[in-house]
Formats: sequence, C-alpha cells, structure tokens
Amino acid sequence: MKAKFQIAALILAVVMPVFASAQFILGGEFRPRAEYRHGFKSPATTDMDAAAFISQRSRLNLAYKNEKMRIGFSLQDVRVWGDVAQLNLSDNSFSVHEAWGEYFITPALSLKAGRMELVYDDARMLGNVDWAQQGRSHDIGLLKYENNAWKFHAGMAYNQDKEQMSGRVYTVAGNYKTMQLFWANYKKENLNASFLFLNNGKQDTEEDGEILSYPTRYSQTIGGTATYLLKPITFNASIYKQLGKEIGNKDMDALMLAFNAKWSITQEFSFTPGFEYLTGTSQREVLEPGFNQNNSFNPFYGTNHKFNGHMDYYYVGNHINSVGLQNIYFKVNYGKNRFSAGADLHLFSAAADIIDQENPSQLMDKNLGQELDLYIGYKLADNVMLNAGYSQYFATESTIALKGGSTDETSNWAWVSLTFKPEFLKY
Repeated sequence: MKAKFQIAALILAVVMPVFASAQFILGGEFRPRAEYRHGFKSPATTDMDAAAFISQRSRLNLAYKNEKMRIGFSLQDVRVWGDVAQLNLSDNSFSVHEAWGEYFITPALSLKAGRMELVYDDARMLGNVDWAQQGRSHDIGLLKYENNAWKFHAGMAYNQDKEQMSGRVYTVAGNYKTMQLFWANYKKENLNASFLFLNNGKQDTEEDGEILSYPTRYSQTIGGTATYLLKPITFNASIYKQLGKEIGNKDMDALMLAFNAKWSITQEFSFTPGFEYLTGTSQREVLEPGFNQNNSFNPFYGTNHKFNGHMDYYYVGNHINSVGLQNIYFKVNYGKNRFSAGADLHLFSAAADIIDQENPSQLMDKNLGQELDLYIGYKLADNVMLNAGYSQYFATESTIALKGGSTDETSNWAWVSLTFKPEFLKY
C-alpha cells in the first residue's frame, strides 16, 4: 500500500507542474423556454389555433488552454418537452455544437480549426443565433492575428456531406458549399471599426438536355461597421454591398445601410432611435421579360432575431429574395442591479415594389405594418437568469400580400425562459 501511495505521489509531482501552466473549465447551460405563438413569423390566419410548447437547450461546455493551444468542446441536446416517449431508448436531439482547436504560432498569431461559432461585430452578417435553442456553428479554419488595437482574421470553409470516392456534389440543403472570409478590426479609445469581406459559394443545378451539372455560384459581401462613443451618445453605422452570382445564375446587386444612436440619459436608462435599409427585388421588374437579377440583400449567417423585430417576420429563415425592408425603430431600455426591461417599436415598409396579385398592373402600399416588443429580465442568482417577453404585430394588406394571413386576426407571441449557466469545475 505504501508503494502505491509513493507511485501516486510521483505521478502528481510530474503532472501538477503541467496543469499549473494550463487552465481547464467544465461548464454547462440549461435553458427551458415556454412559448405561446399566434402569428409568429407570419400573420395569423382566420380561425388559427395558437401554438404552445416548452423547448429546452442543454449544453456541456469544456475549455482548455495553455501557452501554445486552446481547445473547445460544446455538446448539446435540444428538444421539446414530450417529443419522445418516457421510455425511449434513443432520439436525435443530441449533437456536437462546437469542437475546435487553436494553435498559437506566436502569442499574436494563431491557427484555429474545427466546428465553431462565428460572431463578428454586431452579428449582422456572422453570428451564433443564440436565441435559437440549437444555435449556429460552422466547420471552418481561421488564421488569426490579434495585437494591441488591431485584429485580422482570414477563414476558409469547404463542405461535403460525406467521404466520397469520386465527385464533389453537395446535398445538404441550406448550407454553403464553400466560404471564405477576411475580417479586420481596429479598436482604440472611443472608436471601434471593422471591415468584412465574405465570399459565399452555393451549389447550383444546371440542366443541358439530359446532362446535369452542379456549378458553384459565388457572391461577394463587402462592407463594415463602426461605433463611436461621444458621451452620452454612442453612434453606430453599417454598410454592406453584395455583388456576384446567386442561385439560378442571377446577377446579385444589393445594399444594406443601418444607423442608430444610443443616448444614455442616465446610467440606468437609454433611448435608441435607428434606421435600417435592405434593398429588395421589385415584383414588377420580375415580370419583365429577360429580367435575371437579384437585388435583395441577404444577411447570410447573422443573428437576425436581434434585428427587425423579435417576432422574426424578416430574415429569420424567411423574406429572402423578397422586396427588402425599411425599418425605423425606437428602443427604450432600463437596467439596474438585477433587473432589466425594454420596449422596441418597429415601423416596417418594403424597399421595392409590391404588386397587387388580383390586379398585377397596380402597386400596393409599401407599408408593412408595425411591431411592438416588450421584454424583462431578472437575475435570480449568480448564473441563473429569468427572462420574459411579449410581442404583437400589426399587419397591413401589404403584409398579407407577402406572407398570407388576415388583418382581422391578432398576431402575438409571448415567452418566458429560465437560464442556468453552472461552472462545474475550474482548474
């Protein structure tokens, strides 16, 4: 027995100096969320029955780092309460959200590869979509340089649905086949400015007689965002231009502009007016012979629930290649100690022409209605948060023409969530 203790002590004497220069964190997240939906994502239809359910995200997060590398794992289970039997043997709710490694060539230069979240700037073009229980992650490699005020990231992704012996046809719907990005950021004192270049390649299908081919269409997004603090106001502006080719070999020519000014009236209370403009494709021009252009801006992989209203009528799995959007909004926020609350009002209108489906020679009003979002949060304890919200959309006839439904029905949505973020182990 004494010999065993001596061996154990020897092992600890060898291993402990290694761990002393490294950090290991094992954490988790548990987030059940109850929702009531009646006209969520699109206006309620006549006699629609409201939906109600409870979904849950459960994550186990592991992080390790030392002087030369970092490792990240995130395993998750996403389910709706009751979606499987109580005595089930297995289900398909479990997945790997993140699994990546980063090697530091120098303290400032590193190479990161694997499955990871991409969150840049305000998450307009690249975000983790944390509101969705499953979130978003990418299989990608990044070369990173970060030093003092400057950061540079260059990334490349190439997707296939399986190991193959021949061919490169990609069959996973909704994904890009290949993507390259370059991001540069400068942050000093009151200024934070970024530049982004995103080359997005989507696989298309072409038919020439009986011969099928699968070309990759490339579109380019070029632009950036800047934030400047001039107390008590924080100014934020973004501009992105999209060019290249889209599915169907269409020419892409689109633009996005955004501006807001957050006025911190007191330490607890702020008021933010803002405006967003995302170009769209005119429904009238689409009817013209030979028209083969896409003028609809696409915020490809951004956290779009964050923008344009919480009810997700625009750019959250919908409103792509449509008439675009103009969004005038006003946000009021309050936060003190453990409590926070906010209210957002959005005034929506189309950026391009909407035709009357019953009379295609006539154009409809571009007014797409208004949305009111109310939300509160309370920190129950360290790493335990209670959040709730209520939203209502006031649709117009133009909204109905685009998305269906009825203006006579109430379109609303309510939710409440409880979030636990425990830290099981930290060494």
